[in-house]
Amino acid sequence: MQDLQATIQLVFDYLKGIWIKKRYIIISTWLICPIGLILVARMPDVYESNAKVYADTRSMLKPLLRGLTVQTNPDDEINMIARTLLSTPNLEDIARQADLDINANSEAEFRTIVASLRDNISLRPSNRDNIYSIAYEHPDPNKAKQVVLLTLDKFIESALGQNRKDSDTATKFLDQQIEEYARRLAQSEQRVADFKKQYGELLAGDSYYQQRASLASQIESLNLELAEKETQLKSLKSKFSAATPSTDGADSVNIQTQYDQRIAQLQANLDDLQIRFTEQHPDVIQTKERLDVLVAQRKKEIEEMVKGLSSGELASGGLSENAIVQELTIVINNLESNIASLNVRKASYQQKLKSLEEKIELVPDIEAKRTALDRDYGITKRKYEEFLARKESADISRKADLSAEEVQFRIIEPPVVPLEPSGPNRPMFYTVVFIISIGAGVVLAFLTSQLNPVVVNASQLSNVTGRPVLGAVTDINLEAIKKKNRFRVFVFALSTLTVFCIYMAFMATDLVLRTTPIKLVETLL
Repeated sequence: MQDLQATIQLVFDYLKGIWIKKRYIIISTWLICPIGLILVARMPDVYESNAKVYADTRSMLKPLLRGLTVQTNPDDEINMIARTLLSTPNLEDIARQADLDINANSEAEFRTIVASLRDNISLRPSNRDNIYSIAYEHPDPNKAKQVVLLTLDKFIESALGQNRKDSDTATKFLDQQIEEYARRLAQSEQRVADFKKQYGELLAGDSYYQQRASLASQIESLNLELAEKETQLKSLKSKFSAATPSTDGADSVNIQTQYDQRIAQLQANLDDLQIRFTEQHPDVIQTKERLDVLVAQRKKEIEEMVKGLSSGELASGGLSENAIVQELTIVINNLESNIASLNVRKASYQQKLKSLEEKIELVPDIEAKRTALDRDYGITKRKYEEFLARKESADISRKADLSAEEVQFRIIEPPVVPLEPSGPNRPMFYTVVFIISIGAGVVLAFLTSQLNPVVVNASQLSNVTGRPVLGAVTDINLEAIKKKNRFRVFVFALSTLTVFCIYMAFMATDLVLRTTPIKLVETLL
């Protein structure tokens, strides 16, 4: 509690010291306030021009073309353009078009003008989405409007041209990639064609192992058929030799039956089926079964004919022995011709199989190369088709941009030439000058009272001397001193009131008459 009282007493002592040195407040207010008020009044007026624009990003084509074209977010693009609008190239262009560079005598002065534009042009979004306000202050109202108008045009042009610029860049890139992949695809196709020419026999139709298995199966079938034909021929010759005397043409006889043409047709069909299908194919199995039935029936008919010949039934039936011999000779000749044909076919198949077996060491490398070529060709073709699809999508997007812009700009408030100045805020500056003048006087009085202290009460004297104060003696000229102090208070009050009236005069002139006392005096004179 004592500390609080001591602190309060100390504050009062400081205030009394300032009050004693109040002449410094009078000096400070008369030196700072009038000069500051005049300087503020002489500050040039600035005019602010404003504009508001609404960027409508809604488009009827956007939902209709979803999935067909490349679509970007127009809101993000508008925000990006707004953030980059006040770039140095744009500001330099605005400064030149507004003729602000006329007074620039050097590159440094022009850079100063550009920096001033960056600091004074205001581009900010409003509370509503996609509404942007553009403002600029300049001593010349026409310049203020011109700068705002140029900034607004630059903003709209940048937004409208951005999509076309991006579309042209993307189209150029896609054209380059399509040309590159078309060249790579042609090279890949040529490599595949050369590979097929070199290893066509191993690549045609089925795979190598399927061809090998098919040839082995066909050779096995031919061996079986040859064995059957040779057995039939041997049996026929033995029976024919036993029934007839040997002749010069006995080794080349043949017997014609009613089944020969059907057997030949089925055999041709079977050969064709075995070339196209495996041995387990239903058509191959069914044809073999039918062929076996016909061969058995033919064999049975020949055996009956030979049996009849041996028993003399054919001779008794009116046929001559020479006719029967000729008929059997024809049958034997046909069998020998079939055996020779089958041997030729067997030799051909064996030669093909041998050729395939000689290349068995090359097959894995060939298949690996073929797989690599097919993979490279497939990847290149897929990428080429993807770029073609994207090129088509880009073309549709460009046509959509030409038919209807994604962003429609609506100017809500166009820039106009301001009729009244928007600044500077002289009432605020007047108040600041007035407060600074009084504050500077108070600080000066406080410092003076501390540098040249004056004892104002007994407790302060006791603290300074370190001895108790036993009493106080009054000056004999107390009335004169009080009269002098009252005069000083009057002078201080009058001075402060006068400065305050000057301050209020400046304030009233600005707030009521919308001018300054200096301009008012110049107008009256």
